[in-house]
Amino acid sequence: MGNKRTGVSIASESSILLTFTYQEQRCWERVKTRGKPTSADLNAGKETIKDIKTAIRNGSFDYASTFPDSEHRHKFALGGSTKFKPFLNRWHKEHVEESDLQDATKNTNSGIVKRLNENLGKYYLSEITPDLIQKFFKKKTNPITGKKISTKTINNYLSILRPALQNAVNNKLLKESPIENITIKGSKSIAKESIEPFSYTEMNTCLSNCSGQLHNIFKFHFWTGLRPSELIELKYSDIENGKVFISRKRTADSKGPESLKTSSSYRSIKLLPDALAAIEDQKQYTFKLQQHIFHNPNTNEIWSSPKIYREAWIRIFKKTDITYRYPYQIRHTFATMMLGAGENLMWVSYSMGHKSTKETLDTYARWITDDESNEGMKAAEKYKFNAKIKD
Repeated sequence: MGNKRTGVSIASESSILLTFTYQEQRCWERVKTRGKPTSADLNAGKETIKDIKTAIRNGSFDYASTFPDSEHRHKFALGGSTKFKPFLNRWHKEHVEESDLQDATKNTNSGIVKRLNENLGKYYLSEITPDLIQKFFKKKTNPITGKKISTKTINNYLSILRPALQNAVNNKLLKESPIENITIKGSKSIAKESIEPFSYTEMNTCLSNCSGQLHNIFKFHFWTGLRPSELIELKYSDIENGKVFISRKRTADSKGPESLKTSSSYRSIKLLPDALAAIEDQKQYTFKLQQHIFHNPNTNEIWSSPKIYREAWIRIFKKTDITYRYPYQIRHTFATMMLGAGENLMWVSYSMGHKSTKETLDTYARWITDDESNEGMKAAEKYKFNAKIKD
């Protein structure tokens, strides 16, 4: 029953086989029947073959919609022979090689590519649809909170997906980008950790529980308010005329020193007496090398990353009964200490590497004191009215 000339034959006890030629390739597709194939099933198959041939002749044949369950459904579509994973890996490799991104950003992007491949890598490019992308983001959760990922995180993913899929369009692997006209929103970003500066007593307790190189770097940190990534990259050549010039950083992902993120981060900070004292004492350990000022005393080599610096900080805290705060709070301590003592706002803002005094005020306004008895008196004396009231 049935024959190959008609393009229809019995394939098994529960299916028929349709055979046809498309784009100069021989195609075979099984179609299930309700039971053992009958003449009616074969005739229906012949009608299907006739419709397929007509659609092929007039250019309207769509393999995927005709055989939606076929493993070959994407074979003839744009991108139907290209898997997402090798495509994305190739694009990412080229993107990284051509870019001047910082190491930390490269590391973040590599992590995103890895997670995209874990979820979408098995699909062909032609199977990457808006719906599939939406489902991917709906399932994605924050590994720490278990909640839906933030809009900021989603945008980080899209910063990889958008140019990669546009590249597929440019190379005629896709007709259009499946991500072009979709909007994806996540949860609000987690608020920044609260500012909890160290008290004068706590600072002294910390410094009393360490000695040598650790004492010097922590003391210097308290009196400069540098970012940890800036602190560990300082060199003796950065110091001149009682000031230190901040021009580099070293992050957890750095393969070497990196440029700073913003132009305001490049700054020359006045070294206050305790900071200068820390440098003077540190010279006995590292000055002869004329390179990095601060070394990890456990290795007597430079601090390889802020993470290693933080681990040393934690060990000091374990010797005290002070509530633990991470090293970045030392930076906040410097700012609140200076503002609380009435130092000039513009000078504090510049020393912190802020973009503007507004940023400094928005962050530390409640630490600016106004309880001094002579507050405002300089202006009151200078601009005192002398006019007399006429009778």
